[in-house]
Amino acid sequence: MHVLRHPVFRWLITFILLGLMGYQLWSKSNHFESLNTITFTKAGWWLAVVFLLMPVNWLLESLKWRTFLSIHIIMPMASILKAVTGGVALSIFTPNRIGEYGGRILFMPSQAKWPVAISTFMGSLSQNLVAFTVGIIAGIYLIEGFLILKVAGILLVLVAWICYFQMGRILKRFSGKRIHTMVGKLMQHLHLIDDYSFIILSKAMGIAVCRYMVYTLQFALLLHAFEPAVSIGVLFLGISAIFLFQTLIPLPPIADVLARTNIGLIFWAGTGMSELSISLASLMVWLINLLIPAIVGSFLIGTTATKKTLDTDDPHVPSALRPVAAE
Repeated sequence: MHVLRHPVFRWLITFILLGLMGYQLWSKSNHFESLNTITFTKAGWWLAVVFLLMPVNWLLESLKWRTFLSIHIIMPMASILKAVTGGVALSIFTPNRIGEYGGRILFMPSQAKWPVAISTFMGSLSQNLVAFTVGIIAGIYLIEGFLILKVAGILLVLVAWICYFQMGRILKRFSGKRIHTMVGKLMQHLHLIDDYSFIILSKAMGIAVCRYMVYTLQFALLLHAFEPAVSIGVLFLGISAIFLFQTLIPLPPIADVLARTNIGLIFWAGTGMSELSISLASLMVWLINLLIPAIVGSFLIGTTATKKTLDTDDPHVPSALRPVAAE
């Protein structure tokens, strides 16, 4: 872990990330050539609104993560934002954004890596649960017939929400059983989930819902800018289905453009929406919501000095974590 925090290694990560991002932009250059076919006198205003919503999107993500993390350690909001953008930089090329964990840990005290990882996991879980729930509801509305599948979907949603709010108790039941050594060590750290009260879980879920609404609105506004004839309601239903697919099948964020385009063509086949419009809207969302924060995060990884220890006398550090910090 100390090697990962060395300045040379951190700058190496920065240059690799910037190189990969440059390659991705070059590989999508054919999309940029198509931009001339769109009248940006109208679409430009929508692009501006979507761009202004980008910091709102990541501020909500930071607040959600801070809600979970504050149970174990309180960090300044500036440090939280740096860690989140660093996580975006490392996650943009990994399936299901696994790299997000490593990126956030780099900006947090090394002794707090497990609270950071657990709080990141819970934040991701709450966001995926929102996307799963809305996607299932959209699917129930869109699909005619198949009553059994609809009932099964509703039951899955209910079970998922119960597990989310009862995860601490569920893990306690497994912790007492004889399991593999590696899993046993992991379970020792997963007990931190039991510290999250119903209020904390509800607050984080509320923020996750708000964030879902923001990035769904961004995608819908761009689609509306390129295809104004399609109703907003139809756009939101299709977007919900796309996000459900991306939740169930983990893909690297760099594959978002292709995946969203193909899924969108299926759901909006009868609306007359063109592949170009879906592709451009997906590209713009990817550029604004992921690539720009990732570039900022990659520079922060190389330039920000990380705090390697916790101050055990800091009143902001909960007593339960002070023995860990003192090791």
